[in-house]
Amino acid sequence: MAWAARSQRFLAGLATIGALGCSSAFWNSKIYADNEAPASNNESQQKKWDPLVNHNWMACGIGGWHSTKVSRYDYASLPNRADRYTSLAFSAVRMNHGPNWVYTAISDGIRGWEASVFVYKSLIPTLRSILESLMAKHTTQLGDPDEIHPSAKLEKEVPSGELDQGLKRAFSNVEHGIINSSTSEAPNAYPLASAITGATATVAFYDDETKILKIAHVGDARAVLGRRVEGEDGSHHLEVEVLTSDHTSVNLSEQARLGNTHTAEEVSIIRKYIGRDVTRAFGLAMCKWGQDVQERMHREYMGEPPLRGIPSTTMTITTNSSDENTLQSYLTAEPEITTVKMGPDDFLILGSYGLWKSLTSEEAVGLVETWLSRKCFNLNGPIMEPTEEHFVERDTLPVRLPDESEDDTTWYKRWNLPKRFICVDENAGVHLVRNALGGAHRAFTEGLVMVPHPFCANNR
Repeated sequence: MAWAARSQRFLAGLATIGALGCSSAFWNSKIYADNEAPASNNESQQKKWDPLVNHNWMACGIGGWHSTKVSRYDYASLPNRADRYTSLAFSAVRMNHGPNWVYTAISDGIRGWEASVFVYKSLIPTLRSILESLMAKHTTQLGDPDEIHPSAKLEKEVPSGELDQGLKRAFSNVEHGIINSSTSEAPNAYPLASAITGATATVAFYDDETKILKIAHVGDARAVLGRRVEGEDGSHHLEVEVLTSDHTSVNLSEQARLGNTHTAEEVSIIRKYIGRDVTRAFGLAMCKWGQDVQERMHREYMGEPPLRGIPSTTMTITTNSSDENTLQSYLTAEPEITTVKMGPDDFLILGSYGLWKSLTSEEAVGLVETWLSRKCFNLNGPIMEPTEEHFVERDTLPVRLPDESEDDTTWYKRWNLPKRFICVDENAGVHLVRNALGGAHRAFTEGLVMVPHPFCANNR
């Protein structure tokens, strides 16, 4: 996903290597198969190249979105599991008092896709409703209130703390809908599936008037800001700011949150059940319901066997008046929130956890800056056979890279390949995903994307 502004560049390259993105509208990037490319009199134009062209690929690049100051929004998504595991939602809203509010959410399924789709469908609408009601408290209607789009005067900015509380309430409401709607007297299959599966989620909320960006986050996706800053000598350099932290058991802040409230045995049971090291997520109700609810679901609705060894009395919080609906604190859907003010040359990258198993935050920022500096977004037509000038060496990326010994990504090491990148795409999301899947190692990339489900999950 990519955002860029007319008066500032606000570009977010959303690249997911986990599943197919869900979105209400798609624009195809100009990647053609041999029999689809537009005709050309130039023989060199007849030579098309793209190892991903025959793959089930979703990508779009949107320029000049609606009336907002966000003029680019690029994303790409490539499945390594079943369809719909990773979902993407985007909304741009023109507020009555003038500015546009832009929302983007990425969710990644755990143990299934149902919770991810629930989050995709409900999180942004819930968030919009809550934040717009907050805004209404600080505005005065002007003119005829019966107008379709009545104008309004903003008396004062909504305090940042109120916006943060609104973000948290939206996450809480969605979590409540996932967990508690499925414990009624006669639950049906979809609410139960949404509750038993899980999802991580990251939301970016942007006010194009104040240039304030807020990131609300649960799980192990990542939001990374690329910022051009001026040094004391007047020169400019690219700064990388990671706006989220991975909510895993090795995160020191998560260890502090959990304290010593769970035994090693309890943690082992939860992590084995989830199949992933994550401490914040929507759903995964078997790790949150008390034993009595788990047993009723198993007994009456053919649910999964109860998880033994996790007492429901361990650090529980009640979410409604029913004593049987209690949530254990190891997993929570309360988001961490980060607030930054966007500058004229800043750009934002959102990516699911699969992207960060191949690329470091610094590499992703450097790749997007390379993509911008080479004006790849101006490409028009099929991707041609790349020449040497299209290749990008890791140490030439325009960003300060950590020492290779500090590189904690795993896929390139597992593939036994050196990191060497390529810049050929007009879509920033495709550009990131391609370089997360082998980059300049073209034959390897082609083989990698052709591995079918479910075997591809072991290779990318």
